Amino acid sequence: MVRPSEILGVSVMSIRTPRDIVFGHARIGYNKGQGPMQVVALKLDAYLPAVPGRAATPALVLAHGGVFHRGSKESDIFSSDTGTTTAIAEYCRRFAMLGFPSFSVQYRLAQMDPEPSREPVLTRPDDVPMSRVSVMRAKMGLPPIEPSDMARFMEAAFDDVAEAVRFVKARHVDYGVDPERIVLGGFSAGARCVTYAAYGKRVGVAGVFSLSGPLMPVDAAAYLACGHDLPLPALLMISGERDLDYVCTFVPEVERQFRAAERRVEWAQVPGATHFYSSESHTLDGRTVFQVIRDSITTWVGQQIEPGRATGIAKSPADRS
Repeated sequence: MVRPSEILGVSVMSIRTPRDIVFGHARIGYNKGQGPMQVVALKLDAYLPAVPGRAATPALVLAHGGVFHRGSKESDIFSSDTGTTTAIAEYCRRFAMLGFPSFSVQYRLAQMDPEPSREPVLTRPDDVPMSRVSVMRAKMGLPPIEPSDMARFMEAAFDDVAEAVRFVKARHVDYGVDPERIVLGGFSAGARCVTYAAYGKRVGVAGVFSLSGPLMPVDAAAYLACGHDLPLPALLMISGERDLDYVCTFVPEVERQFRAAERRVEWAQVPGATHFYSSESHTLDGRTVFQVIRDSITTWVGQQIEPGRATGIAKSPADRS
C-alpha cells in the first residue's frame, strides 16, 4: 500500500468510507427466461474526504475487474508470474485522499445469471472475446458458455455501472460532487463496463480511464459514427505490452479510430507487463500508472491536484517509435 506522502508532494486528506450504499435494484436468475428471477440490491462503497470541500468537486466512479465472474467492490487484486494488480478500491482511497469523492461499484456477475438488458449496446454480441472467459470458467469449474450468453452478462454489468453514475449524479449535493466533472474508470471487465457506459449508454461524464479493458473496435466505430456531432468524453487507455490477446489487438485500433474522428484519446503502455500490473508500474514515458491517470484527470476536470506541477499527456506508444 502506498504511504500518503507518496501520493503527492502536498498534504493529503483524511477520508471516511460509507459502505454498501444501495444505488439500485436489478433481477437475476434468468434461467433462459424460465426463472424464477429475484430482485437484488446493487451496492457501492463511497470514499469521501472526511471534511467536505466548500465547493463541489470532481468525482470518480470506478468498477472492479474479474472477467465478469469474480472480484468485488472491495477487492479485485489478481496476480501472475510478472505482476499484481492494484485494487480498484485502493484507487478510490488514494483519489479520495486527494480530495476527490470516489465510488467503488459492485455489478452483477455471470454466476448470478442476470436478465437481458432492455437497452443493449453491443453491436455484435456473438463476437465478444471469449479467450479469457473460457480459461476462467474452466478454472472455476463452470461449464462452457456461448458468446451470446457472455454478452448478456456483460450488458447487465454495463447497465449496473451506468445506474451507479446516475445515482451519484442524482445525489451530487449529498456527496459534494460536481455532476459535470465525473470521471469513470476501471480495470479489465470493469474497464469495459465504464467504456460502454460512457460511449454506448452515453451517461455523460468528463473522461474515462480504461485499464486493459477496451471497447471492441466494431462498437467504437458505431458509437463514433452516431456521435460525430455530439460531445464525447476523453478516453485514456492503459495496457501491458504483453496483455491479453484481444487487448493488444483492440487498444491500438480504438486509439486510431478516436484520433481519426478527432476525439480526445491517450494510450499509455506498461513495458514488459501482462494483464496484471500495479498502480506503481512505470509506463513508457517514465510515469507510473497512477501518475498517468492523475495527470489525465486533472486535464479533463480542469482542477490541478498538485499545485505548480505541469500536467503531462501520455503519448501513444506508436508515436514514440
